Amino acid sequence: MTVQRAELSCVYEERMETVRAEYEEINRRILEMKEEILEAIRESIAIRSVKSDPLPGAPYGEGPKRALEHALELGEKLGFRTGSMADRVGWVEYGDGEEMAAVLGHLDVVPEGDGWTYPPFGGEIHDGKMYGRGVLDDKGPVIGAIYGLKAIRDAGLKLDRRIRVIFGTDEENGSSCVKYYVQNGGELPAIGFTPDADYPLIFCEKGQLGWTVTRSRKHAERSKLIRLEGGTARNVVTPRCVLEVEGTLKVTPGDGISVQEENGRTTVTAAGKGAHGSMPEDGVNAAKKLFAAVADADLEEDLECVARFVREKLGGESRGSSLGIYYRDEETGETTVNLGIVRATPEQISLTLDIRYPKNADKEQMIERVKAAAAEYGLEAKLEGQARLLYLPKDSELVQKLMAVYREETGTDARPLAIGGGTYAKTFENMAAFGPVFPGEQALIHQPNECADIENMIKSYQIAAAAMYAIAVK
Repeated sequence: MTVQRAELSCVYEERMETVRAEYEEINRRILEMKEEILEAIRESIAIRSVKSDPLPGAPYGEGPKRALEHALELGEKLGFRTGSMADRVGWVEYGDGEEMAAVLGHLDVVPEGDGWTYPPFGGEIHDGKMYGRGVLDDKGPVIGAIYGLKAIRDAGLKLDRRIRVIFGTDEENGSSCVKYYVQNGGELPAIGFTPDADYPLIFCEKGQLGWTVTRSRKHAERSKLIRLEGGTARNVVTPRCVLEVEGTLKVTPGDGISVQEENGRTTVTAAGKGAHGSMPEDGVNAAKKLFAAVADADLEEDLECVARFVREKLGGESRGSSLGIYYRDEETGETTVNLGIVRATPEQISLTLDIRYPKNADKEQMIERVKAAAAEYGLEAKLEGQARLLYLPKDSELVQKLMAVYREETGTDARPLAIGGGTYAKTFENMAAFGPVFPGEQALIHQPNECADIENMIKSYQIAAAAMYAIAVK
């Protein structure tokens, strides 16, 4: 028995020495391509791939289509097989084998918003950091993964599964791109990861409910409301909100509240701080601030109903207690509620909610309670979209392999995480979110001055390439 254990130990050590040598070779090749990788990322960042009105051959608008073309052209230039589906999703592929391992990312971005120190689409480097919308979420990691394929190929490593880097162009607005891929016969991976969250690995992603809450404007032609607008996306904390009305308005002074009276009109502007909708506590919601500032104002009925709903059901907290939907799970966290976009049109006043829930939540009960809470104020809550809760066993092949790569590459004894953010991992079975943000690293995703430390960027691409190799070997 002792001899058998010794023999197994020797075999394990020999295999680990081989693995370490393979990872070191991958790391070396990624480092050699550093400047080329950064330039390709800069080119992608320069494309404002925010969703816009569809055009012929561009279902999500010109920007996402150009970003898709750029990634496909890069794959072709590097000598890989490429493909795309309906100008919505593309891929770069290397290797042979019946099964396919995948890296899944996206090339669309949220709007840039205000408050940037450096150009949001410049890809400029300052103090060792690259700035630009998408450098972390998710253009940088996608480009890094394509170069990871090159490192694996050039190192001559043997694969049992093909590796496909898949990139969609509508992740920030519901992931219809990859849903289209699945529904229209796109090949499904046997195993994979998405570099669209945090290290060391995400074994659980909360479930998501996306809402639009509306109040019809019954007498808009006689309304004094001229303008109400705030927010950039449902999954971003409202960074700025503006209310403009005819006549005067009673406004309670406060930090970030400014009032302008001119030409018989009053304009109230609230300045907040954007943050990812899965972590509303990291931001300051400008819409909540604005409605609090006009709590004593004489608002017309439709606007007052919306304002009261925000103040009483959303304003004081972001965990859903006021809506009656708070859940807490020891392993997977708490409910979060984000107020994202506020708008007024001649027909209606609307706001959006991004709600995320842990493993122990009762989803159907949550849906009913949100609808009922809105109805108390004469509002209609409509569920616009949802994403399933993702949970991966910690002893699965995928979790074990990715965690082994991370520990080997970083020398840490890390443990997998549960998060509120939703990623593409929910699109496929047997897929996890893996990187690119390291523990303790500031991640300005969806915020002004989105940036990434150059050294961390390159290290994350080395880890991703090693992980691609690991999951492509049975």
